[in-house]
Amino acid sequence: MNVLLQSQLAALRSRHSVRAACIVASVSCISSVALAQSQGTTSQGRDGDVRGVEEVIVTAQRRQERLQDVPIAISVLAGPDLDRFTGQGISEALTLVPGIKMTQEGLYAGGNTQLSIRGVSASGPTFNGSSPVAYYMDSVPFGLVKTAIAPDTNAYDLERVEVLRGPQGTLYGASALNGVVRILTHDADLDQFEFKTRASFAQTQHGAESYRDDLAVNVPLIQGKLGARAVLGYSYGGGWIDSVNKKDANDAEVINARLKIAARPTEDFYVGVTGWISRSDFGAPSLSTDEDTFPGHISQPMSTDYDVLGLKLGYDFSAFSLTSMTSYIDYHNPSKVDLSPFLIEDTLDTTLDSKVFAQEVNLNSTGEGSWRWSLGGFYRDAKDRLIQASEVVLPGQPVDFTDKSESFAFFGELTRVFADGKFELTGGLRYFKDHVQQIENSPQSPVPGTPLLPPTRTTFDSVTPRVVLNWHPGENSTVYGSYSEGFRSGFGQNANIIRAAPSFEPVAEDKLKNYEVGVKGSALDGSLTYEAAAYFIDWQNVQQTVLVAIPEGSPNLFTAVVNGQSASGPGFDFALTARPVEQLECGISFSWNDLGLDEQVAPGGVVLFDKGDRLNYSSEYTVAASLAYAFALNGSGLEGRFSASGNYSSAQTIRTLRGSALSVYEGDSSIIGRTSVGISTERWSTSLFVENVTNERAQPVVGAPDFFFSSRLRPRTTGIQFEYRF
Repeated sequence: MNVLLQSQLAALRSRHSVRAACIVASVSCISSVALAQSQGTTSQGRDGDVRGVEEVIVTAQRRQERLQDVPIAISVLAGPDLDRFTGQGISEALTLVPGIKMTQEGLYAGGNTQLSIRGVSASGPTFNGSSPVAYYMDSVPFGLVKTAIAPDTNAYDLERVEVLRGPQGTLYGASALNGVVRILTHDADLDQFEFKTRASFAQTQHGAESYRDDLAVNVPLIQGKLGARAVLGYSYGGGWIDSVNKKDANDAEVINARLKIAARPTEDFYVGVTGWISRSDFGAPSLSTDEDTFPGHISQPMSTDYDVLGLKLGYDFSAFSLTSMTSYIDYHNPSKVDLSPFLIEDTLDTTLDSKVFAQEVNLNSTGEGSWRWSLGGFYRDAKDRLIQASEVVLPGQPVDFTDKSESFAFFGELTRVFADGKFELTGGLRYFKDHVQQIENSPQSPVPGTPLLPPTRTTFDSVTPRVVLNWHPGENSTVYGSYSEGFRSGFGQNANIIRAAPSFEPVAEDKLKNYEVGVKGSALDGSLTYEAAAYFIDWQNVQQTVLVAIPEGSPNLFTAVVNGQSASGPGFDFALTARPVEQLECGISFSWNDLGLDEQVAPGGVVLFDKGDRLNYSSEYTVAASLAYAFALNGSGLEGRFSASGNYSSAQTIRTLRGSALSVYEGDSSIIGRTSVGISTERWSTSLFVENVTNERAQPVVGAPDFFFSSRLRPRTTGIQFEYRF
């Protein structure tokens, strides 16, 4: 019975988590071009004129290139606009990127986000497989063994954020099944001193106050040779959900610090050291009834703490560059779930600890000839430890097991440039191998009368190719066609499944194939920028979470991950930014996908999915629009600015079997609006903002009808923000 209750609680967690897919985004002057899909950023003077598009350089293909020349669907979030960001983290800004969906899992959400791109999502946020979207903090790959969450990092003092849509398995490896998010911070400047800060205060409707302060300082220690850059941030997010014995229980306190040291002993040799620390404490998950109350009376705090260390070494030879990137992640996520709403006077205590070491070496050609190439090797040693305990639900020994992954990969790409640079043909290949183990750590079995589980060992491997033909019909336009593959490693079943059914198969790897054509560029002297891509996805051996009866036909239901049928379908991304007059900029982005199952899924003879049904956590549409107007204030040296933006997100549907009964939980579509007005000089700016202007209370995914609560978005929030730069 202990194992049954544990599994049912795991199933409950998977089905009724907070899925804030349309998190309120920034209400400062964030335009489509700057924060979603532009070919460049907008430069503005103090007189309010828009001077056109600055050239944006990205490193998505491991070399510096103009954004509009890269044959990948890429969105760039610009650092200066992120400094004006009024949301709580980078996840909110990402909602403006076409095709990306953010899900925050309620019972274990604390500062963690599940990412989805073009409808491709993990089957659950925690303990059910790794993310299909790779997440990089500078050169550090942040990925856990069998959990799909990524940290909601601070958006201050970033150089830019690159979002790559579609499989990136050749250059970015096993977690880049259908995309990559790269958080790129400012390196230390070896020549210039810099100081900047921002502070904000906000009030949530029927909730508590929120406030935040961030500062960044750059100091050249040895002119031209050694420099340091430090960033420190504190934020308090006021709650708005009342539990039985606490008002505004779901508050959040976040402290983060980042230090980067850069050295250039010689003109050709570079050393970069990064230290990143984050401490986040949350009073409770954002789960409630329609009246913003939670029907429990036991405290359920949770925390997300992580330390990230990175070392980057680079040397430029005459014909190529050599780069070494070493990283270490120490991640800690304890939480409590109040079971009193289920008439159980207890909590389910869960702790996830992860440690990840990674080493990557790259060789890239640097010449200007007709051939370009890159070679690389990658090694990762990762370990997740999961501990769950409850006096009532899990009496006796806690559940305690470790998942280990030791993997390596070799990859390379070769590009041939011909027809005077008009055409480029690129081919790439990556070989990946992963050794996965699961070990039970308890001194004795948590189920009386059963032995401890022996360690399980499984090996997964894959080869992922990429082929791209790139055509430059003009200096400011690119047309491309590509075929690419992404790969996600497999893993062993959770301990409760192995104990109840030792013959249950491990979860095999899944693979995604993508066929894409796209166009990007600018026109009308930079007053119009555009990007569009049409694609077809073929996702094979999809990893999906189901409830299974063990033994078959029994009422004992267990949450398991299985390899389901394949899923496929077409999709389309589009983004456009226009500046009809010098002071006005407006933009729109749109993403649609028709990703559905290729065959009916009917475990045990009960239809879970019909042919063509969407997968769990998969959204069909995202739309974002923005407008920004800048104007001079009567020659006073002040600049005024008004901005408004909004994003629409279609609902997610969750399907699961509870015994022989099909349960379908359909969410709501939602539209989140935001606006701001402010004044600024070269040194400072201040703005008044409103997030969630219409006080949207839709639920992207609703809770089950036999539960008291569901996920909630933050209500309308009004505030003021001040920024200063020296």
